[in-house]
Amino acid sequence: MTIRPMFVAAILAGSMIVASDPLPADTEVRVRPGMMGVADIGIQNCATFTDMHYHGPAGMEHQVLTWVQGYVFAKTGANIDALLAAIPGDNGWNFDTLTGVFVDYCKANPDVPVSEAAVALWATLNEGNKAPD
Repeated sequence: MTIRPMFVAAILAGSMIVASDPLPADTEVRVRPGMMGVADIGIQNCATFTDMHYHGPAGMEHQVLTWVQGYVFAKTGANIDALLAAIPGDNGWNFDTLTGVFVDYCKANPDVPVSEAAVALWATLNEGNKAPD
């Protein structure tokens, strides 16, 4: 009976030693060879996004809008549709106007991270503004 607790204690001590010496890991998440784009669009600068938007894979706007959805949900617990529903009347928001705000922000601010464009879009929607013309 006393051997089992000592065995468990030895295994726990061994696992603590292994856990205290972590294996080396990459400091950046990377996409697999052959995949297009970047692993985390939010940490890229807007100049990179603008170039990728123009030259990159189809669906860049969708990728960014999906990323913004995650940001909006983290901030509010709701999705973009809930923010749009709170803006009265024909507010002009649709896929093109939502992504257009993002694209235009990055063109005007090439040195800032893409995440700031998401914050700007969220702020515009959160303030209840109509889509820009």
